[in-house]
Amino acid sequence: MRRTVFRYLAASSLLFAVSNGAAATRPRYGETMIVEIEAGLSSTDASGRPGDFAEARALNKLRALIGDRLVRLDSSGRPQPALAISWEHDRANVKWTFKLRPGVSWHDGSGVTATDVAAALEGLVPDRPWSAAGDALEIDTGSPWPEFPVYLATAPGAAVLRKLAGPPGAAPIGTGPFRVAEWQPSRRVVLAANDAHWGGRPYLDAIQIEMGRLSRERLIDLDLDKADLAELGPAEARRAQQEGCRVRTSAPVELLALHFNLSRPETRERRLREAIARSIDRAAIQKVLLQNYGEPSGAILPEWLSGLAFLFATARDLNRARQLRSGMDPPPLKLGYDPSDALARQVAERVAVNARDAGIRLDVSPLPQGPAHTPESGVDVSLIRARIDGPTLEQAVLQCSDWLGFPASGLRGGALEEIYAAERRFLDDFTTVPLVNVPELVGLGPRVKNWSAPRWGDWRLEDVWLETAKP
Repeated sequence: MRRTVFRYLAASSLLFAVSNGAAATRPRYGETMIVEIEAGLSSTDASGRPGDFAEARALNKLRALIGDRLVRLDSSGRPQPALAISWEHDRANVKWTFKLRPGVSWHDGSGVTATDVAAALEGLVPDRPWSAAGDALEIDTGSPWPEFPVYLATAPGAAVLRKLAGPPGAAPIGTGPFRVAEWQPSRRVVLAANDAHWGGRPYLDAIQIEMGRLSRERLIDLDLDKADLAELGPAEARRAQQEGCRVRTSAPVELLALHFNLSRPETRERRLREAIARSIDRAAIQKVLLQNYGEPSGAILPEWLSGLAFLFATARDLNRARQLRSGMDPPPLKLGYDPSDALARQVAERVAVNARDAGIRLDVSPLPQGPAHTPESGVDVSLIRARIDGPTLEQAVLQCSDWLGFPASGLRGGALEEIYAAERRFLDDFTTVPLVNVPELVGLGPRVKNWSAPRWGDWRLEDVWLETAKP
């Protein structure tokens, strides 16, 4: 276990560090880390899908802190033991057996059994039940799945959690490095270190997560040392960098895209959808609104995962958009966006300006509550976000299916050429129009040490430590 080994090496080199004046840089236990995020979580319940994108992102990070997965990924994206210490499969990669780590306890002190874990993972693979066999779990995935361990290490519902007995919405318990010590819905959650964690006690005593904070407020608190870690929007991240703050950027793991509601008669004309798509100046959106973070995209799979996104056009073609628009007299279309997402509003407004240049009117307005791309949303086209972070191409394909309705059937383990052809077919009717790929941006306070995040955006806060605040 990396953290345990690291601590042993730190202890063994203590005298050397002190003699060389480096004691202030060695890892230390203690302190409460203050984290500020955009979402306001109304529940830590692991069941069901969150109501908006920011909530989904925050909930996944929270689950990773209080729960363990059977498998985790190292910094290179390779599966490593976690709650499962080993696994094996048949020659067809269909039948899998995971041997559980012995002696693991829930946060309430009760021992973890294979039956517990099987119940916690029920439904993770639709229509494929888990079964407990002694100290092991077994599952038949129904078809070959060579990268099944990667799926277990990345799927949102793969963190092993169970709920405490109590009122609805009671905080779940897990086996992870932190346990829920305080829960104020939509305002604050406090996590305390799990002294009995199988991977070793975290360095931090606690993590206090302040929720529902505006990006501007998060930047101010970071600047005043009231926050140790803060999610930032592109404009705030650029300002923080200019002021000398540490800003960490993931790979472009979030896709902003338009999704046309084909249940609305106004959007069923393919030429109209294509005209809007070709009118959009993606480069300007990336340069101005994203402050040069991320990249323009005409593909649903990011370049860093597929290597083929460059084959999908991103340049604006206003002449072609006007040609497609000629002969039509489209009514004004309603373009909706998530009202809690400031960047989405800005991008939606820029798209509307671009479309106007092609003679198409888009009226921008906040979306009602609920998923953005359902017929009941009441809009003609929605600006949506999708999390496409892999870290493998196969997992990214599944994420495209989950977020965007991409037809992933038959592509599990498929060749790159097959995936590219399916992506091309999916985009050719312009129902989904990719715009830009956006990275996760976080600002780090001066006390934060040993920050190490894989490029796909995971937070490894169990390895972070804080310098003691100066008097």
